[in-house]
Amino acid sequence: MADDTFYKSFSEKSLTTYGAGRRSRIERHRLGLLERFKKAPGAFFEIGPGHGTLGELAVASGWQYTAIEASPLLMDVLRKKGLTVIEAWTPPLPMTDGAADVVYADQVLEHMRGIDDARQFTAEALRSLKPGGIFFVVVPDYLKEGKFFWDVDYTHNFVTTERRIRQLFNDGGFEILHMERGIGMATGIKRDLLAAAAVFINIPGVDAISRWTHTEDLVFKIRKNLFETLTFIARKPA
Repeated sequence: MADDTFYKSFSEKSLTTYGAGRRSRIERHRLGLLERFKKAPGAFFEIGPGHGTLGELAVASGWQYTAIEASPLLMDVLRKKGLTVIEAWTPPLPMTDGAADVVYADQVLEHMRGIDDARQFTAEALRSLKPGGIFFVVVPDYLKEGKFFWDVDYTHNFVTTERRIRQLFNDGGFEILHMERGIGMATGIKRDLLAAAAVFINIPGVDAISRWTHTEDLVFKIRKNLFETLTFIARKPA
């Protein structure tokens, strides 16, 4: 049974107009990436859907969308948007064998309690997917974020890097089709420039100065907007 207050802090957040537009552009980009490897229609399951912004886009794109969420607070938000929701903690995944064309998990894997849960989550995705189905995973890059990986969310437990996820998926029986580093919408050289700029917000002394000037929240928001993710598109062998 999910705790009624689980992820209360996340459910209380509201995006600014800029933030909502940025989130929409990122999710449209990711759906575009997915369409390169698997097109609608099909059964699309999203683990940890947040406020359901990607779900709304997926439905509009023709997917048969189901959200899997553990927080009753967020489930209420999702159902008010007319989305189909299953209440469940993962792993395991609440789908029958071979039920899914797509299993989508945006910044979920790093919340696993450790390597055993990460391996089970991967195995459950493989079990739930049809042959040729897509496992779409987005995780933080610990090698760039360092201590901010832990500070940004108290439920982060499993360290995620490109090499670790490649090893995990290879052991789990998946074929990796695509991997993309990104900061927001920026990839390639634009991402590299933003990553270089992030060095300045992390130089020694910035945290102390922000406490004295009462700008801790501003520093946090800048770091959050420069947060780097790794997007993996993996396929269950046919």
